[in-house]
Amino acid sequence: MSALRISVSKAAAAVINAIISMVGLAVSIAPLSLGADGVADRGDQPPFAALVVGVVLGVLGLVGSIGIWRGERWGSLLTIGVRALDGLGSLFGVTASDLTLRSLAILSVVAAVLVIYLLLRRDVREPAEA
Repeated sequence: MSALRISVSKAAAAVINAIISMVGLAVSIAPLSLGADGVADRGDQPPFAALVVGVVLGVLGLVGSIGIWRGERWGSLLTIGVRALDGLGSLFGVTASDLTLRSLAILSVVAAVLVIYLLLRRDVREPAEA
């Protein structure tokens, strides 16, 4: 049985995407126990619906990373979709007045662009040895 080989760029995209997804899950799951009213009362949290979407995108991102790692095309497509949605959603935070939120939003957009770039770039194939 031969080992499945993926390119370095796809492996990097899978790892970066998994890290982003796990961080997103951790950040989104923590305040869910407060409920919609509790989150709204705190004021320093995103809307409850955004937290739920964050959990869904986090889970889908992890599934996408597994698909990429296994060399499945659907993994790349799923990850591109998840990162595109996450990056677009983070664009709203780029204008935040809080420096920490703005920095995290910029980092999220850059990470999304990086993962998508790594997945879409053409792999350079080495010539086969004779």
